[in-house]
Amino acid sequence: MTTIDPFSIGGKNCLIVGGTAGIGLGVAEHFVQAGADVIITGRRATGESIAAGVGARFVRMDLAESGSISGGMASAADLFGGRIDCLILNAGIADDAGGVDGLDLAVFRRVFEVNVFGVAQALRDGIAHMEQGGSIVVTSSPAATELMPGVAAYGASKAAVNALVKTAAIELGPRGIRVNAVLPGVIETEMAFDPDGLEEELERLSSLTATGKVRQPAEMGPPFQFLASAASETCTGALLACEDGVSAGFSSLLLARAFGA
Repeated sequence: MTTIDPFSIGGKNCLIVGGTAGIGLGVAEHFVQAGADVIITGRRATGESIAAGVGARFVRMDLAESGSISGGMASAADLFGGRIDCLILNAGIADDAGGVDGLDLAVFRRVFEVNVFGVAQALRDGIAHMEQGGSIVVTSSPAATELMPGVAAYGASKAAVNALVKTAAIELGPRGIRVNAVLPGVIETEMAFDPDGLEEELERLSSLTATGKVRQPAEMGPPFQFLASAASETCTGALLACEDGVSAGFSSLLLARAFGA
């Protein structure tokens, strides 16, 4: 008797937009090991060698450039033979636009240009190459709802992304294409942290989580695999919190910092 593994992504054509570093690269490596055919995109000149290092292929794509998105999506689909089974939209930026009393609107617009408009176009252009049973997974953030001073641009952009995910799920449901989001917590990536003072910053931010843990990018692989697989076929429009309890409430570590043991 043959047993079918509902969590399998073996043989699936998986495109990871924003896969040359951080969470995207960690997920790409996990997907390759799980048997998927993986293409990663990014802006880096070293993209091909990065992709080869994890057993994937590379297509250049810059979410700040409309032509790059449409051309890159078409090129990736061609490499797959015309069909994308799983589209992961992971690319994003977290540039600091400052507080609202001195908001740098140019930076604010740039964050939205990539995190919202770029993701929206990649979603639109990717759908054209997807069929019934396809899965779209967007990397969002608990920053969309767990608001903090000084990150208005990033938090607002991810709130917009969450609304886009839910709307797309409703609209694409009749076509058999699912749309969900993963909300990672404190992940050690080059986008999130400055190498100078890294250990101190990691220790400080770990107090935001209920577990006190800082995760590595590869640890996000299993949640993304779940949403890419048939195991999650009942899930669409979901915001999957994989953030060690950041959104659950004040952590014990954070309260200890504020009030003492």
